Amino acid sequence: MASPANGRLPAAVCRAEFGSVLDEFDHRPKLVVDHDQTVLWCCDDAARILEDPMPLCVRKGRLVVSDDELRAEFVEFLHGVGPQMERKLIRGKAERHWAVVRAWKPAGWERAVCILCSPSLPLRDVVDSGLARELKLTRAETRVLKEFAELNSPKQIARTLDVSLSTVRSHLKTIHAKAAVSSSAQLLRLAHTFCSA
Repeated sequence: MASPANGRLPAAVCRAEFGSVLDEFDHRPKLVVDHDQTVLWCCDDAARILEDPMPLCVRKGRLVVSDDELRAEFVEFLHGVGPQMERKLIRGKAERHWAVVRAWKPAGWERAVCILCSPSLPLRDVVDSGLARELKLTRAETRVLKEFAELNSPKQIARTLDVSLSTVRSHLKTIHAKAAVSSSAQLLRLAHTFCSA
């Protein structure tokens, strides 16, 4: 498309361009469900991402909350959603994993609700997203960062990878330096932002 004489593009053209690109690269689970939690439509990544250990899962064509106590609350939330986007935090029993659900009911839709999920786990791992390559991590550092980005503590990482706690801490210190961050919170934010984009 040629640039207009005044150098500005119409807002609709810009929105359409961002929409087409974001549809391809935004891996957050997107679903349309009815009030009975039956999945009427979902993006390709939804079933892959919304599985155990996430507290919100796609199972047998339904969007299921794993915690019995939260299930009724989630159904009530779905029934109460209107045309304005509303948010709901869904936490697992262990409270280690969670998902922020954004939901709205488009005008004229009687029983269907659009849902956009932002899970606590990264949408792609540190290798697939390119973060490990970007930070020039070794294979061992990559394994540690992958576990760390999945909200595992250094002790859990040491157990999972069958290495000492001091080895995990040493790798995390090196990863912090390579990522130019000064805290674990910054490293988590970087990993989640990079791996979810």
